[in-house]
Amino acid sequence: MSQALSHLYLPGAVTMWCAVFFALASLWGYTRALNGDRTALTYARRGYNFYALSVVLACVVMVICLWRRDFRIEYVYQYSGLDLASHFQMAALWAGQKGSFLLWLLWSALIGIPVARSAGRSESSVMWVYLLTQFGLLLILTKNNPFVMLPEAPPDGAGLNPLLQDDWMVIHPPVMFIGYASTAIPFSFAIAALWRGDTKDWATRAFPWTLAGFLVLGTAILMGGYWAYKTLGWGGYWGWDPVENASLIPWLVDVILIHGLYLEKTRNRYRRLNLVLACVLFLTVLYGTFLTRSGVLADFSVHSFVDLGLSAWLVGLMGFHAFMAVGLLAYRWRSIETETNEDPVFSRGTFLVLSTLIVGLCTLAVTFGTSAPLITRWFRDNPAQVGPEFYNTVNMPLTLLAAFLLALVPFVTWRETPADKLAAKLVPSLLVGLVLALIVGLAVHVEELIHWLLLGLAAWALMANLQKVVTLARQNGWASIGGYLAHVGVGIMLIGVLTSSAYDFSSKVTLPQGETVQVGDLSLTFQRFIPRDGRNKERMEVRVERGDGLSYLAYPKLFVNDRTRQLMANPDVKKTFLQDFYISPIQYEPAESMGADHRTVLAKGASSVLGDYEVRFLDFELQGHNAGTQLAAGQPVEVGARLEITRQGQTESVRAVYRFDQAGNIDSPPVSLQTQGAIALTGIDPQTGSIQIALSKSGDLSPVPPRLSVDVTEKPLIVLVWYGLYVILAGGLISTWKRFQQSSRVDEIRDRIAEAQAGA
Repeated sequence: MSQALSHLYLPGAVTMWCAVFFALASLWGYTRALNGDRTALTYARRGYNFYALSVVLACVVMVICLWRRDFRIEYVYQYSGLDLASHFQMAALWAGQKGSFLLWLLWSALIGIPVARSAGRSESSVMWVYLLTQFGLLLILTKNNPFVMLPEAPPDGAGLNPLLQDDWMVIHPPVMFIGYASTAIPFSFAIAALWRGDTKDWATRAFPWTLAGFLVLGTAILMGGYWAYKTLGWGGYWGWDPVENASLIPWLVDVILIHGLYLEKTRNRYRRLNLVLACVLFLTVLYGTFLTRSGVLADFSVHSFVDLGLSAWLVGLMGFHAFMAVGLLAYRWRSIETETNEDPVFSRGTFLVLSTLIVGLCTLAVTFGTSAPLITRWFRDNPAQVGPEFYNTVNMPLTLLAAFLLALVPFVTWRETPADKLAAKLVPSLLVGLVLALIVGLAVHVEELIHWLLLGLAAWALMANLQKVVTLARQNGWASIGGYLAHVGVGIMLIGVLTSSAYDFSSKVTLPQGETVQVGDLSLTFQRFIPRDGRNKERMEVRVERGDGLSYLAYPKLFVNDRTRQLMANPDVKKTFLQDFYISPIQYEPAESMGADHRTVLAKGASSVLGDYEVRFLDFELQGHNAGTQLAAGQPVEVGARLEITRQGQTESVRAVYRFDQAGNIDSPPVSLQTQGAIALTGIDPQTGSIQIALSKSGDLSPVPPRLSVDVTEKPLIVLVWYGLYVILAGGLISTWKRFQQSSRVDEIRDRIAEAQAGA
């Protein structure tokens, strides 16, 4: 026992054990309350509060260990280092599997406190299920304890993955895990309602939490897309990577559930389907976690985690919750009260059902594509994945149908809408939408017919829902516009996705230093290489002059990570409303001498035989006393190297020169040899005290200036992608606030109905 404890950092391990104890205590209290002991409810609530406090303390202990760089702890060693900035040191908490599970558990525990208050009289059953969903994370963290200690404390940590050393790393994962944690709430309300056999009011209480999950998870997806676009340098914001899809799938299911709950609240329909969807929502998060953390996608996604032996645990968790959901649904299916669908064809109910059906087909397609490596593993030795073409091909017709229905929904009512009246309502938004589509299409030179169709439908949907937003805001106030405002955002985003993806302009070009190169209507001039300065990495200064007269300086970064020796590239993005100018570095080639027959590296005092030449490096000759002072004063630094060259028994001494300035300009003039040929000093390594030389028998060592290879991309109207998502999330925020208000009045309304029935 003592030997086992010696491998754990006890302040952290004890908090985890306390979390398990208090979670069990709270679960026992809620069980007693369900059996009629109302006094146990206070005990259960206190137990839950202490459980949440224990999880908070576990995270605090880990943060302190990361802050102190306590490399005795294995997790701290794996994801931090002495040279890591403080904010990345804190972000290391969620950089690895164990830490991210701990963060997920933290949000789940904290969210449970307001969930208990919002559950009303269903608190005991809802919290019982909600605690059960957290036990999976507790068991994982018990098996893979984040506070395991190393036998000996290393002097430094392994460091954080260079791809994660970005400011978005500090905020994106925490938001994402709030979204993941929120999916357990509709699941808990649904399972609790099935357990009690009372499913009438579950939608009212689950609706605001479903909207909140949609809002937070959508924000995380937006952040992730922008992070990839701004940092990784490949020019896109969504690559249909399996790990990206693992967060998209539950968000799409959430969209379907939101519309289903809306129909249940307003028309008392689709209650059975909504209960199924609430369970599927949580199960998709567990499934996505299995895909990304079991190692099955390790060969197909750079974002995937390696297998830490969690596959069986994750499959077990999915199986347990799926069995519980399927069992209760089957047991209660016939007793679930729901109205049959009798909506006429041209009605809001029918159109909402069709819209959610389309989103459902899209969700199935994305799930199938994401699961391709797992599915093909059963039929072939080498599992395979599908490419972006699969997703684009399958989703294009579904997107067209969705945009068409979005344009019609604002003008249909719950009752049958005559075709002539519907057509009359559609004309104004249709005409304005077509004009907007024509302007945008001509501006970005849309060519394909299917793209014109998508652009027209998206613009029509935008204008139709915007018209409805204005009408509702005037009649009922801004609190009533949430759903239609989100639809406006969908129209905006579809236009941005089409124009920025299908009609971007990209060109790879090499820029010799000091020379202007024309790329489309852009004139690019590579001006200088800027060396590393503290935490500022190496970057290149490129002057960009546009055809409209606007000019600016771009600073793409290209550097080697000190720990991993991995080449890193960060693009420069110049944003305008009409388009983004995206310059991503590919390769930097320092100045060199052309026509060399031989090249070599020599340490001081060493010699090398190059053909029939023998070259010995004697010593340095540094001009001036302080190179740093000279550079700061704007003066070039000249370093000389005394060389001794022997050929055919004849020896001569020469002085080769290497000059450089603050702008990164380099000059290494060739020196002619008496014994025929020329030699030049082409590089200096101050750390090893060695030099690089080039030798030519013919004497031709013409200097070649530094060259920068870049990928230049123009992304038309990409800003609409971000603005569209902002509008979608704004609509979701308004709807969430409204539904939380309605949910808080459920028990009050029930009491009034009961009093009225008793009085009668």
